[in-house]
Order: sequence, then structure tokens, then C-alpha cells
Amino acid sequence: MIKSDKKLIVRSKDQGKQLPVTSLDFSSFTTTWEKNSSYQLTFTAYDDGGLAFNLLLIENSLIWDGQEYIIKQATDSYSSGVHSVQVTATHVYYQLNNRRQYDVNKGDVSFTLESALSFLFAPISEFHYVLHGDFGSSQTLTDFGNCSITDGISTLSSPFGVYAVVPDNYTVHLYSKANWVKDTNKAYYYRHDTSEVSLQYDSTVIVNRVRVVSTNEVQQFDPFYVTDDDSIKQWGIHDGDRVENDKDNNTSANVATANRMMVPQPSIALTVNTLAEDIEKGELWTLVIPENGIQTKVQVVSITDTPFLPNTKQVSLNNTRQNFLDTFNARSQELTKIKNKVASGYRQPNMWVIGKVDEK
Repeated sequence: MIKSDKKLIVRSKDQGKQLPVTSLDFSSFTTTWEKNSSYQLTFTAYDDGGLAFNLLLIENSLIWDGQEYIIKQATDSYSSGVHSVQVTATHVYYQLNNRRQYDVNKGDVSFTLESALSFLFAPISEFHYVLHGDFGSSQTLTDFGNCSITDGISTLSSPFGVYAVVPDNYTVHLYSKANWVKDTNKAYYYRHDTSEVSLQYDSTVIVNRVRVVSTNEVQQFDPFYVTDDDSIKQWGIHDGDRVENDKDNNTSANVATANRMMVPQPSIALTVNTLAEDIEKGELWTLVIPENGIQTKVQVVSITDTPFLPNTKQVSLNNTRQNFLDTFNARSQELTKIKNKVASGYRQPNMWVIGKVDEK
């Protein structure tokens, strides 16, 4: 069942031709957005002899839901007399991967986020940026420049606290966390508006001990460890990459660097298949799984949808320490209940018991 009246438009690179794609395989059309990572659409179309099909060529544009995408991959397939093309197109923002600021600010230079972006975007005229939020005071950047525009934005994100980079065609919006996250006071309830929930736990990311060493020819200080003792007590030792200092014994800076490398808890990747349609980027929802008593605040960080088919929206939710603790504590409480039942003589029906068989 087709549920959308939106049209996919293809436009030639010279903008001389613009037509709706009429030979689209609706079931194959998928949109994907992931915060600060990807923004694309994929689909298959069949050769109907029309001009629109023949415009599905790399570097031509696609217009969908008010946004422009550039065809980056197009695969022609011929099978059983049928000609089709599989298309992957990325948001026009990613054209900035191929645009550069070649100039360099040599040495340590103080920038505000506004002045750094003004310098970064100086060589291009068709793209613009807008700031949303408080990004603090000036920061010192070393040899800033000679980079692609997207790499430059990535470089600026950490020192200035840019939480989300969201393109709207040729305008790049940069948000602080306070201005990006929107609490909806809504909830995903498993088996109500959420048909599937996946919670994938991963302990390989844990880092709770970091060694700090002097790499100067003349050792400036004795090596030492920075540790998260609570994490070590719970999960054992998980060493991270060492912190190297080749200049002097700035202990506070060494410790701060080591602490930034700490990941004291396992990660949890939360994904839901949801019937809810009114889901927007950056929204904060509450995920509720009544069976296990799980209730945790989650932020929408990825949306994958097949908009022409019903009930196909998949949402990935943020992965925070609090999410892990909420779900882990719920699982621990469930385990405690089972242990208490066993201790009180409860025996699950139809359970196989493995043990020794007495010979008669």
C-alpha cells in the first residue's frame, strides 16, 4: 500500500531539465538520517523509456521532501530483459566534502566559533551557516585551515561544543545541545506504538584505566595511572591508549586528558520499529518496556524510513551512560526477583533438570 503523495524529482546538473521519477520501485525507496553522520536516500527505478529514468545519472540532483540530494552512485542492472538502476544519493551538504579552505592560520590562533566559520566558509559563496545557542568564549586553534569544509566543521565541534550539525539544503545549522534536544514528554511503549525494541549491549568500549607517560628524552615524571575505581570494581580493568607528554609534567592537564578518554560503562545501542509518524530529529522521548520495568529517556539520533510503505519507520536512540544504567538496573531487579523465587522453592514448570541418575 502506497501511503505518500510526495513525489521524487530528478533534475539535470545544468538545471535545464526537471521531472518526476515515474518508474520508481516504491518498496525500495528508503531515506536515512543519522546525526552528524549521514543523510541520504536509496532506491531502484525501472527503465520505462522516459526522460526521467535517463536522467538518473551521477551528479544529477534529486529533490525529495524539500531537500536536494546529489546522485553519487548509480548501478545499471540488466536481468531477464529488464533494465533497472540502483541509486544512492547524499544530501547536497556533503558536496562540502569536496570544497576546501586552502589557507592556514599558522601557529596558535584565538577564534570564536563565528570567526572560525567565517574563515572556513570564505572560499565558497553558495553555502551559508547559522548558529543556534551559546558556544562559549574564544578557543585556541593550531594551524587551522588547509582542510575540506566538512573536516573543518568537525574540527570545530569539540572545542566549541557543537552538538548537532543539521543541513537544510545550502544552509548549515550548528546547534548547541541545549538548543537541539527537544523534550516531547511523549513515550514509546513496547507493543503499543513500538512493535520491536532492540537493546544491544557492548562491553568492548569500556576504558577505566589510562597510563600517563613522559616521552621526553629526559624523563619529566614517573609514569602513573588515572583510574575509575568504581568501574574497575564492577567490570575489571580495561586499559585505554596511554597519554604521552613530551614537554613537561603538567599533571592537571595529563589527568584531564586521561579522564576524557574514560568510558566507565558498557554502551547500549537502542533501536525501535515504531508506528508513530510524528517523530523529528533531536526529540527526547521516554522508552518504556513494561515487561521488564525499563523506563529511560532517549533522544532520536537516527531515522530510517520507507515512506511509501506503512509502519516501516526505524528509529535509533541515543547511547548514554544513563540509558545503560536504567536498563541494566531493570535487568538486575528482574534477576533478583528470579533468585528470590528460586530461594523460596519456586520451580519453573516444564523445566529440564540435569543431574545424576541413581542406579537401581
